[in-house]
Amino acid sequence: MPQKVCLEPGCPNPASYRGRCGEHATQRDRTIQRAGYHIYRTKRWRVVRDRQLFLHPLCDCGRIAQHVHHRVDLSDGGNPWAPSNLQSLCGSCHGKTTRRRQTA
Repeated sequence: MPQKVCLEPGCPNPASYRGRCGEHATQRDRTIQRAGYHIYRTKRWRVVRDRQLFLHPLCDCGRIAQHVHHRVDLSDGGNPWAPSNLQSLCGSCHGKTTRRRQTA
C-alpha cells in the first residue's frame, strides 16, 4: 500500500499521524493547544455542547447529531461559546467537514 505524504505544503516526509509527519504533527498539536482547544475538557463546554444537541438534535443530513462543530475554527478566532458558531452534526458529516478543513 503506498504511503501518503505529509499534508504540510512542501514537506516530502511520509504521514504518520493524522495526515502529517511526526515533526508537523507535533507542531500542529502545540498550535492547537495554544489556540484554546483545552476548552473541550471543561464543564462549561459539556454544558454548551449538551444544550446545542438538545436544541438541535438532527444533523443537516437528517441523522441524529452526536457532535458539535465550530463553524469558525477556534484557531481562526471563532467564539467557542457562541450558539451562532455551533453546528450539530452526525459523526459522518463531522468527519467530512473536519477533513475538508484540514486539507484546505
